[in-house]
Amino acid sequence: MSGAEKKKPLWRKILLCPATWLAFFWFPGLLVGWLFHHPDALLHFLPSGSRGGVEEFIVMQLDLYLFESGLFFLLFSLALALVTPFFFKRSRQERTMMTLIYLFLAFLWLAVAFPELGSARERSRRIACTSNLKQIYLSLKQYAADYDGVLPPELKTLDEAGYLTDRAVFCCPSRTLPNAEFSEYLYFGKDHKLNGPPFLLVRDRDGNHPGIYWNNLYSNGQVLPEPVRR
Repeated sequence: MSGAEKKKPLWRKILLCPATWLAFFWFPGLLVGWLFHHPDALLHFLPSGSRGGVEEFIVMQLDLYLFESGLFFLLFSLALALVTPFFFKRSRQERTMMTLIYLFLAFLWLAVAFPELGSARERSRRIACTSNLKQIYLSLKQYAADYDGVLPPELKTLDEAGYLTDRAVFCCPSRTLPNAEFSEYLYFGKDHKLNGPPFLLVRDRDGNHPGIYWNNLYSNGQVLPEPVRR
């Protein structure tokens, strides 16, 4: 180590060390990762009119930004771990210690970049919800074909009559709130026929999805999202 480096104050050495900044940015990254899994923690401090939009951003966009930033710092930490052994101005002990620190920081950023790798996200849950509604529609269509085009009085009838016995299809994959009803979807087909003008047949209940999103199933078989708060 040169004489000039030895004269540098300790606080300046720490401040100029890349490991310090890698560790410093890890804590807000960890906080953002926690916020992604607990969006309600922030919503209580926001005006009610803006909560839906903020929650939509958290559940649909925040994980992408979290992944990109975590991946950047992960690669940066690995790069520093690779080049540190070639800093010949430092002693072997210092180089070994710094290499281990950068590898440890890379491991920490790996935990930020890949939170719960492989677990279902809201995007996939919304797709699964759409699939549920399409299965419900096919069962409603089959029921109507057997009853002169008349739809059942309620969705529970599909289960009782054996047209759709998989109870999981009647549940929205995104819903976390308890629901006392048979189905987590609202049904509007009672006393209607499928061969009339298109109308709203089944829709998500409030609280099925976080953010400003609902799925709507129409009598013509279309499933359309409603990305606005009602």
